[in-house]
Amino acid sequence: MIALPSVAAVELTYRCNHRCLFCSCPWESDVIARGEELSTEQWIQGLREIQRRGTTIVSFTGGEATLRPDLLELIDAAIFLDLHPCLISNGRLLDENMLQALHARNVSLSISVPGIETFEQQTGHDGVEHVMSLFRAARDLDMQVTANIAVTKVNLPELYETIAYSLINGASYVLLNRFLPGGRGLDNSKYLLDCNEINQMLETAEEVLSKAVRKGHIGTELPYCIVNKPDSFNALGVAYQCGAAKSFYAIDPSGYVRVCNHSEQRLCSIFELDKLEQDPYWNRFTNRNYQPAMCANCEHTAICDGGCREAAHVYGGNVCGADPCLQTA
Repeated sequence: MIALPSVAAVELTYRCNHRCLFCSCPWESDVIARGEELSTEQWIQGLREIQRRGTTIVSFTGGEATLRPDLLELIDAAIFLDLHPCLISNGRLLDENMLQALHARNVSLSISVPGIETFEQQTGHDGVEHVMSLFRAARDLDMQVTANIAVTKVNLPELYETIAYSLINGASYVLLNRFLPGGRGLDNSKYLLDCNEINQMLETAEEVLSKAVRKGHIGTELPYCIVNKPDSFNALGVAYQCGAAKSFYAIDPSGYVRVCNHSEQRLCSIFELDKLEQDPYWNRFTNRNYQPAMCANCEHTAICDGGCREAAHVYGGNVCGADPCLQTA
C-alpha cells in the first residue's frame, strides 16, 4: 500500500464567489474539465482512504470551500479520522458564528487578503473590511488565523501596509504566495513578479514581521540563486525545494489526485490510490527527477529545485524548465 504525503490539499468544489486575477486553479482555464463533484459520502470515504495511507492533515480549499453546505460535516469526519483540519477561504461567507464553530473544532484557518486598496481590483469583490472584521473576531476568540497574501505586481507596492494592517487587526501569522500562472492567471501573466520584485517582497515581509515580532513564510519554493541575501531572514521562512508529492499533494473536486494544487496532471482517483506507486509522473516528483538543466552545475542542487516545477510546466510547457520568475527576467 502506497504511503502518501502528510498533507492533502482537498479541493472540495470548483465553484468560487470571487474572480481573482491571480487564480491558478487549472479548471479556470478549462485545462481540466469540471467533472461531477464528490458527494459528502464519497468525500468521507476518500478521507478514510488517504488517512489509511499516512495523510495526517487535510487542508480544505477549492474553489471556495465554504460554498459546500456540508463543510462542517466533512471537517467533523476528518476529526473523527484523526486528521487535523485546515480551512483556506476568501472569508466572504464566514461570520462570527462560523468562526466559533471552526474554533471549537480546532481548525487552522487561513483567509485571503490580497491587498488593501487593490483588494477589489484583484478579486472582483470589495471585501477587505469584512476580512479585517474576521481577523478581529478571531482575535477576540483567541483563535489563531493566517493572513494569506497572494503577491502580484498590482499589490506589491502596498505589501507593507497589507501585512501590517492584517496583523494589527488580529492575524497571527502571514503566508505569502507569489503569483504563479495557471488557470485564470494564465491570462494575467503580466502581473508576475520578476526577480527584483521577489526580493522586494521578501525584504518587505521580513521588515514588517520583525517589527511586529511575528512569523510568516513563503508558500512556494524559490530558486536559491535569485535571493539576494538568503541568510538574512529570521521572521520569514523561505523554502527552495519543491514539496509536491513529497510533503503534500492535491485532490480535485472530482476526487482525482494531482502532485500539487498548481498541477494540471490528473493522476488517479482517490479510490484507486495504489496506482500512484507505478505512476511515472508521481514518481518523477517523489524522486526529484525534474531539476532544470540550467541548474546542473549549481552547488546548491541538494537544497534547491530551481523554483516551482509545476509553475515551470504550466507556464513554459516543461517541468524541467525555468521557473516563471526567470522566464520574465
